[in-house]
Amino acid sequence: EVLYEGMGPAGTAFMVEILTDNRNRTAPEVRKIFEVCGGNMGVSGCAAWMFDRKGLVVLAAQQLGQDGKTLDEDTLMELALESGADDVRTAGDGDEAAFEVVCGVEAFNDVCAAIDAAGLQPESQAITYLAKDTVAVGADDAKKVLKLAERLDDHDDVQAVSSNFSIDQSVLAEIEG
Repeated sequence: EVLYEGMGPAGTAFMVEILTDNRNRTAPEVRKIFEVCGGNMGVSGCAAWMFDRKGLVVLAAQQLGQDGKTLDEDTLMELALESGADDVRTAGDGDEAAFEVVCGVEAFNDVCAAIDAAGLQPESQAITYLAKDTVAVGADDAKKVLKLAERLDDHDDVQAVSSNFSIDQSVLAEIEG
């Protein structure tokens, strides 16, 4: 297991979790991806200070608990805090709405067990790097940043990619259109 850090276009930071059997092959490949996409792979610690290692459980907002009621933020907040979570955030809207339960690494198993015991089905649950602050990326750099994230994620040895960029929905719609 190896952790590579780097800076991308527009001052974005990336944490890349790698599982490899050959560091001598993987490091240059990842470095090349950074360079081709307008970034630089850095030394250990160059980006880590911008992230916290946390547990993250994502739940669709449109689901029923064991009691047959639709999941609401207050009920989830109470359940999560009692099991040791730090926070519950709302992400997205409409059919895409979801709740993100954030917890410390040491409380991750307890939080997951409490969510399972409540009959809730998480969309994802993982220990990951969460950005302390985000960097707003404009339309000019958004394509470059997304290309970098996608190319890193597509590498065979990459297990997870975390970044601190934020792209406005209107810019995403413009890129997709």
